[in-house]
Amino acid sequence: MRGVVKAAAIVLAVGVLAACARPAGAPEPAASPAESAADLPALPAGWRWESFGGVQVGVPGDWGWDNQAIRLDAWCVKPGDHPPAVARPGGPIPAIACGGGTNGTPPGSLIANTGWTVGFGRTDQSDGITREGDRTTVRRDSVEVIVQAPEQLRDRIVATVHRVTVDDAGCPVTHQISTGPDLRPAPPADVTALHDVTSLSACKYPLPEAGPGRVPPRLLSGLRLDGAAAADEVRRIAAAPAGSGDLDTPADCLPEAAHGNEIIVLLVRSATGLAEMTMRYAGCVQNGFDDGTTVRRLTKAAVAPLVAGPNRIYGGFSGPPEKADLLLPHD
Repeated sequence: MRGVVKAAAIVLAVGVLAACARPAGAPEPAASPAESAADLPALPAGWRWESFGGVQVGVPGDWGWDNQAIRLDAWCVKPGDHPPAVARPGGPIPAIACGGGTNGTPPGSLIANTGWTVGFGRTDQSDGITREGDRTTVRRDSVEVIVQAPEQLRDRIVATVHRVTVDDAGCPVTHQISTGPDLRPAPPADVTALHDVTSLSACKYPLPEAGPGRVPPRLLSGLRLDGAAAADEVRRIAAAPAGSGDLDTPADCLPEAAHGNEIIVLLVRSATGLAEMTMRYAGCVQNGFDDGTTVRRLTKAAVAPLVAGPNRIYGGFSGPPEKADLLLPHD
């Protein structure tokens, strides 16, 4: 992901909030992260932005990525001092109860068990900030950002939390194509006709859930390729054979779940303007790269750069075993 490096120091807003009087045990009021580019929190040198659901947070640039189901939800499966990572939901949560602590501090909130972690999730709680153990949780606009790290670093990370409408990777928080399970890019743009490509944003969104109370589709993650890396990726997609091959298995899914639960939208910037494509991989139908004119097969060479880093996939898709080799991380 592209990082916007700024030299200005971060104002530790959390320290100010902590000094304000409030009833004992009451959650702290939400910080007031900047909503405009002019007031964007400063990003320390060497840090990068990570986003989820319209909320963006800065983390040290050498942090990796992990599966929140294992790192935070079921931490006792693999307890220990793991490498620092940004943990997103998406993988199945093991059916295990990790239990509580004996001194009132939840053991899952301790970095001795989880390592240094920034986790994302949805919440129906009101905006605010809470603390327990080594954890500070910031709730903004139905998103929670869980920060577990040593106190000084934790405060610096929390101070960067803010809302966005387009994240640092160039991904809008919402996109029309994610609101319908079978929508195709419009207007269509022939990927083989794109030339002088300058950048590509790969934006992962949930597909709409059936039934009442469904969560509006909002950005899950995004990454950006620039220059030669973006041009090479477009060439790999254009070289993929037409059709879904054996990745479509419609008999394996109920019709209402046939398209799976998420999609990656590709925003390609080139001499021909902005073109949109989709990468469908989560369901039993329409698997492939789609530019609105042709569906092309998911190939390992073309898929790998798009499911790296923040766009990592940890499970939750349907299809033959070949999909796992295409989509799951191998490290």
